Amino acid sequence: MRHFVKLAIASAVLCSMPALARWNPKYANQPPEVQAWYKSQHNAQGQWCCDEADGHPFYGVYTINKDGSVSIKAKDGTHTLPAYMVLKGPNPTGHAVWWYIDVNGQHSDYCFAPGTLT
Repeated sequence: MRHFVKLAIASAVLCSMPALARWNPKYANQPPEVQAWYKSQHNAQGQWCCDEADGHPFYGVYTINKDGSVSIKAKDGTHTLPAYMVLKGPNPTGHAVWWYIDVNGQHSDYCFAPGTLT
């Protein structure tokens, strides 16, 4: 009985926490290889970029700086991500992808994949 109570309390706490990763049904229509690419991305420090739910297609203006960082012009201003967050491998989507989350007014960046379309 004691284990059941502990399990119930733990479940209640976990269920009350906001989920950071979000599933967006529009990503389910992507080809399997693109879904796999989103799910396998890590930055140069080995940190997960998260999942495609946090990978936002980016069609705006960005600049890869001389030091390898990227400056992204967004609605709320310019964001500069350090070089370790800029992915170096191929991007099968054709457009840039910016991994970030906004939770309770807090913005956190994870990765940025430059686009391949010109």
